[in-house]
Amino acid sequence: MGSHLDYQLTDRALPENLPPWGVLVLESHHSPKFAMNWRTHEFVKIIYVWKGRGEFHIGDEIHNFDANDVIIVPPRTRNRIVDDTSAVPSLYICCISTELFSFEPNLLQSLNVRLHHHRHGFTHRITSLLRGLIHSQHKPVATTSITMVADALRLLQLVLELETKPQAKHQSNGNERAVLQRYISELPDHFFEESSIESTSQRLGIPRRTFTQLFHELTGETWLAHTRRLAVEHAQVRLSQTDLPITSIAFECGFRDLSTFYRQFKKLSGMSPGEYRSTQSRPLNDGSNHS
Repeated sequence: MGSHLDYQLTDRALPENLPPWGVLVLESHHSPKFAMNWRTHEFVKIIYVWKGRGEFHIGDEIHNFDANDVIIVPPRTRNRIVDDTSAVPSLYICCISTELFSFEPNLLQSLNVRLHHHRHGFTHRITSLLRGLIHSQHKPVATTSITMVADALRLLQLVLELETKPQAKHQSNGNERAVLQRYISELPDHFFEESSIESTSQRLGIPRRTFTQLFHELTGETWLAHTRRLAVEHAQVRLSQTDLPITSIAFECGFRDLSTFYRQFKKLSGMSPGEYRSTQSRPLNDGSNHS
């Protein structure tokens, strides 16, 4: 095979011409001769470093980057990239128009220049969304614009969430225990997103067997038992504090069918959802706008 590459190397920064829906993903595979002039843009730029290393020059700051790092460049911020010639980088760049923030202008004010070094879970979720964006962009269909806008906003959400959750001091690359401890601490707010232990362990970058062993060691429960207990506890709160239909609560808690919800609820609560609700005080409101 020799030195054949399945992508084209570039000597210059690629043009960043956004489509009408305001989301563009670029693949920038640098050649040893790559050079980038200073540029300023009116959109948000999220850059994922697939390979290589170098420096991000942003305003008066210099950020050293390496493979699997992510950097956020806010609008109207002077920036350029200087490669390490011993390991020229390949980058994936998502450009997001500021017009997509018109529903919440304060979001733009929340964006700061920030370099996120490789973190299990976060990096995997970023790359998964980028792959989806690339797939949509390369195979356009009638819903391409909707799909790309939705994925781009989700990408931005991940970045903003990370800004408000400082990295644990004891966490380091390859520290699977620290990664899992953080995951467990955040699970009460995200249990309904989990679909299987396979997808979860893969997203966190931890082998399934290691994930299973560590999870039980840290919680005293299996992953499935733990997530179902969180779901039932959430259902108990909703049953006692709202008058939402039981079917709606089952859906909210992540159950695919009502029979499974009833079975798990009774197993953990000792009574059916209806019986549990009858033992609670009268709800004050329904907590939603369901009809």
